Amino acid sequence: MSIQTIFLVLLGAAVFVVGTTNIRAYLRLQKPGNMLSGKVLSAKLVEKRDKEERLIQHYYEMMVQCSGGGKTSHEKISSTTAYEKGDEIKLMRSGSRIVPFTGKSVTFGTALAITLAGMGLAVFPIVYQNSGEKAGSVILVLLLILAGVVSLSSFLKDRGKNLSGLEGEIIDILYYRTGENKKFSKPVESYYPLIRCIVHEKEKIFLSAYNSRTKGTYKAGAKVKLFYDEEQEAIVEKKASPLLAGLAVIFWLLALVGVISIVGG
Repeated sequence: MSIQTIFLVLLGAAVFVVGTTNIRAYLRLQKPGNMLSGKVLSAKLVEKRDKEERLIQHYYEMMVQCSGGGKTSHEKISSTTAYEKGDEIKLMRSGSRIVPFTGKSVTFGTALAITLAGMGLAVFPIVYQNSGEKAGSVILVLLLILAGVVSLSSFLKDRGKNLSGLEGEIIDILYYRTGENKKFSKPVESYYPLIRCIVHEKEKIFLSAYNSRTKGTYKAGAKVKLFYDEEQEAIVEKKASPLLAGLAVIFWLLALVGVISIVGG
């Protein structure tokens, strides 16, 4: 078995795991009692800086009254987004924990397409070697079709949201480091912007989900464009790029070329 074959099989396995993980996440959200409503009873900011005065921790410890499935309980929850006493928030069960619901999830169809694409990637080199070029081309065409489905569905899901524009401001940069200085390796450094914005005349502060490994990428005081999802009551940092739709068309055109080649051969 060649290195290329091993690489494709491992890549396919990784994509398959991503797909099945998203399927499980989708099914978890559909399970009764896993989506909860909460009311913040108290909230305390936990912040820490290192010796160089860099922000290295910033989150909120909250006591929340959780309601769902006919039951009510008080839970201690951590969040990188600021909430105040009395705020109503959406929550979800994640294993044994209860966490704020971010609204970031894929549809079942997209998750299934990712899973099938992973399976296709894993079997493609084996089918190509054992059954010939034509059989391998069929697998490749199916992979291109699935890739187009994933790209277009991701674009349409995002564009179907009721999003309103917001302006945010970077107020600080969180420095995150993993690993230590060693002979053959260096620690990995990441920088996360801490953003402040106004939602329905109320100040919101949250730690960005996006980061950079380059110091200076984000600057305090810089303005950033944000969006607010009215349905999910969540801040969205980035909208899906129209390039995703264009990428879907390219995948399908390549698949069409593959079909013509298979039929013509």
